[in-house]
Amino acid sequence: MAYTLKYFKIQTRCLQCGKEILYGRADRKFCCKECKNQYHNRRRYPLREEMESSVLRKIDTNHSILERLHKDGVDTVDLLTLSHMGFDARFVTSYRRVGRHDVFAIFDLQYEMTPSRLKNLICLSSSK
Repeated sequence: MAYTLKYFKIQTRCLQCGKEILYGRADRKFCCKECKNQYHNRRRYPLREEMESSVLRKIDTNHSILERLHKDGVDTVDLLTLSHMGFDARFVTSYRRVGRHDVFAIFDLQYEMTPSRLKNLICLSSSK
């Protein structure tokens, strides 16, 4: 008895990016490992992207406030004044301790923080 095998290509699409899956098993769900990881991370942590964008917005707000102050020639400012401008000291891109000073940075702007003041605001990327 002779058997004729017919293979039918089942058209499937990646659950993450929507691209057509051209190779692999017929029941394959993802086009690559990256899409598989992104899909499962999104399902496990549904608010992650929203939280990341919220943090990035706050860092961007802090940077634009400090950039405006730097352009105006201000290198020392009271934290209460900064907070009224919308600055949130919890959101920075780097921190280090130098001697007894706490040195923070938001991208290219570096400053020292005391309990009541932000001081020594400098821009690292230019000589303004």
